[in-house]
Amino acid sequence: MFGSVSRASIIGVATCACLIMGAANAKRTSPTDPRKPGWVLTFQDEFNGRALDTSKWSDHYYHGRTHGDELQYYAPDGYEVRNGILRLKGEKRQMEGHQYTSGMIEGSGKFAQRYGYFEIRAKFPAGKGYWPAFWLLPATRKWPPEIDVLEILGHEPNKVYMSTHWRDAQGRHQFKTDSWVGPDFSKGFHTFAIEWKPDEIIWYVDGVERNRSTQGVPQEPMYMVANLAIGGGWPGSPDATTPFPGYMDIDYIRVYQRPADR
Repeated sequence: MFGSVSRASIIGVATCACLIMGAANAKRTSPTDPRKPGWVLTFQDEFNGRALDTSKWSDHYYHGRTHGDELQYYAPDGYEVRNGILRLKGEKRQMEGHQYTSGMIEGSGKFAQRYGYFEIRAKFPAGKGYWPAFWLLPATRKWPPEIDVLEILGHEPNKVYMSTHWRDAQGRHQFKTDSWVGPDFSKGFHTFAIEWKPDEIIWYVDGVERNRSTQGVPQEPMYMVANLAIGGGWPGSPDATTPFPGYMDIDYIRVYQRPADR
């Protein structure tokens, strides 16, 4: 994490410089080897450049910069890439008729895969109204299905929600959501992943299985979305206790596939 520690003493300059360098180089403490035995790396973004890689991502949904009943506008400047981190910035500011702005990335039309291991390493904001997520949507843009690798509500930053959405034989929308309570995910970086098989999805947090389901497993290629939503029916609106700005910091996103599935 960068840019969040104030400095007040000349005596502490040397120590402060070390702290700043450590924060600015958070990437150095992350798992740097993307190799995964038994898997083929099919996609990776370590966010090591100075700008978003637009060959991999767009900074808005294919249908625009708003979504559902969420309160934010996904601004063109709602994110930044620096020191190996993609930072999505939730801010209280007016833009395009919205009272909040934020950032997101999505890969529609750029990368999609059926089955595999999808992983993100990230840190999330705490505060009422924040709603960060990492999820998969169908390459056909016909929803559902949907796989939610993670969703976190800012007022309960130690709880991760894991879901699938699908249509049953009658065409009705169905979904299944499970949750796991762990550490405060706003205090440091953690990895979140799914192993998506033809008949099962397994969710992992920091490499440990936390959920699995055989219901509504998609059978088509899907693309990735990572976003920091603000407000909406589920998280509710920010209140007087919500700190602004709030950040979803992403260290990397990696995707793998079994050789047999290629």
